[in-house]
Amino acid sequence: MGSPSIAHYGTTIIEVAPPAGAVQKDVPKTGDLAATLRLLEIMGFKPLIQNMYEGIGRQYIWHRGNQADVDYIEFDAFTSYRAVERPATDAPRVGDTVFRMTDREPRGLFESWRDENLVTVLSGAKGEAAFLDGASDWILLRGPNGQMIELGPTQPTRAENHTIYVWTDPAELERTAAGFADQFGMREIGRVDFHGQADGLCLRRMLPGITIGLLTPRQGQRVEPRWTDDIFLEAGYSHYRLGAPDKTRTLAASRVAFPDGGDVSFVYFHDSYLELVQVSADDPACADELPQAAE
Repeated sequence: MGSPSIAHYGTTIIEVAPPAGAVQKDVPKTGDLAATLRLLEIMGFKPLIQNMYEGIGRQYIWHRGNQADVDYIEFDAFTSYRAVERPATDAPRVGDTVFRMTDREPRGLFESWRDENLVTVLSGAKGEAAFLDGASDWILLRGPNGQMIELGPTQPTRAENHTIYVWTDPAELERTAAGFADQFGMREIGRVDFHGQADGLCLRRMLPGITIGLLTPRQGQRVEPRWTDDIFLEAGYSHYRLGAPDKTRTLAASRVAFPDGGDVSFVYFHDSYLELVQVSADDPACADELPQAAE
């Protein structure tokens, strides 16, 4: 079995390189790395994999639940010793990514995160109040690693829980949506109002379940170009895993971002930085049928 097509998210974190001769795994976790792992711990995540990359950074992949669960999720907290904050802008950038994270007690979870100063509310004071009093099921947050999170209640299907939003150039919206539909067996399911901040065109695939929301600015607003394609340079840079029914075909329609990892390829597909994998009948996220590869 190859790498499964599951909810696997990751974000680059700044970390200062340890002194010469230090053993990487023994260096204390501090700053944004420690805060990110604490955020995940409160949510019920457990350590899964850790990797030490000499001279590059450290990687901690944590997970919650079992892969067959509809709300299974992994988070890849990896550090880069050369990462920096990108230039500030008052507008989102193409490729900025929001991960949906669901929980059976999201309001209590949010209060725990807030009490430990682990998140910043992006929905505004009214949005926070509406979430806490039950008028809204969702709240938009930023974590200590710079990652934007849409927090809300656990949904009945994997495709609803496993939702990713990507800021998209309006001029590329139709072509990008057609690309996801063609390469990943998705279909458009409608448009959404994304927290009053953007319009979202949503595409969904039920097996293995996933939803992609392509965000575009509203009239009078703008979206900035991506600052860099270097995932190790930009703090807060996001990636996610996505399975293709025909990985070879999708590779040909993508741009290589990083050396291939075997069954996982690291590519840019339109505005998204992906861990591209092959959909397999062995995926725990699949039942008895798969999206059909294109002829």
